[in-house]
Amino acid sequence: MRTDVLEQAVELRARGEPFVLATVVAYRRPQSAKPGSHAIVFPDGSIHGWVGGGCVQPIVIREAKKALEQGRPSLIVISPDGAVKDWQGVQEYLMTCQGGGSLQIYLEPMLPRPELIIFGNSPVAQTLAELGKLLDFRVSDSASGTSKAGPGSYVVIATMGDGDEEALRAAASSQAAYIGFVASREKSAKLFQHLREKGVPEDQLKRIKSPAGLELGAETLPEIAFAVMAEILQHAKQNKSAEQGQKAKIPVLQSRPEAIDPICGMFVDVATAKYSSTHDGKPFYFCCLNCKETFDRTPAQYAR
Repeated sequence: MRTDVLEQAVELRARGEPFVLATVVAYRRPQSAKPGSHAIVFPDGSIHGWVGGGCVQPIVIREAKKALEQGRPSLIVISPDGAVKDWQGVQEYLMTCQGGGSLQIYLEPMLPRPELIIFGNSPVAQTLAELGKLLDFRVSDSASGTSKAGPGSYVVIATMGDGDEEALRAAASSQAAYIGFVASREKSAKLFQHLREKGVPEDQLKRIKSPAGLELGAETLPEIAFAVMAEILQHAKQNKSAEQGQKAKIPVLQSRPEAIDPICGMFVDVATAKYSSTHDGKPFYFCCLNCKETFDRTPAQYAR
């Protein structure tokens, strides 16, 4: 199961799909999950893997949603004795479930990475690919196409004489957040004029930054690649800030109805709850059969 979960996480990461990787880092008996146990929490709130039973999973789903919304990892401590106080990045829950035990679970949000699409196989293109991977971009070449390039994609044309016009045409029509052309101003001006005559709209051509890169006085090919990557990183940071300023929603877990077990006080995921009862027309949900039976004996005592 552990290998299966990690392999699936790698596949999801490669496809740019958001999820949360939950990992048990410590436990106290009688919990069944052990250190190194993994689970993936999907955007619909479903879980693949094992990091705890019915009392634990609703808490994991709740905190996974927060981790995706905030884009920050966190540590969940579920314990009957409240062992952690005033720690940053730690969310504590009281374990009141009769199963007992304690767990510490690390939640790591895996958000879509920005994509760097590179045209060309020049030394600049090769260095850009290395820098992009180092900076955690999803790097792909022009063979993957630019039709799907959107606000999270950054395109660089580093063909340097080998297919310049074709690359410019393909990139100009994309929806990429940034398009850079590694060329001199003189060469760019001639190619852009040629593209205008071929019918490429002016608004598309204006989106292409040439020469690509920040003005750092770059002269060597590695320096040029560095300047281009610095400009892309600057755009990526500005793009992220703009999205946050507009309160744009990053992919988050869908809301799932939850209830509080009236006997033990644990969170219960309504959609997957095995045990429930009704009193005075109101539904109640329980983490285990024992809690349900306790409630059913004297429901008026617990129904609020």
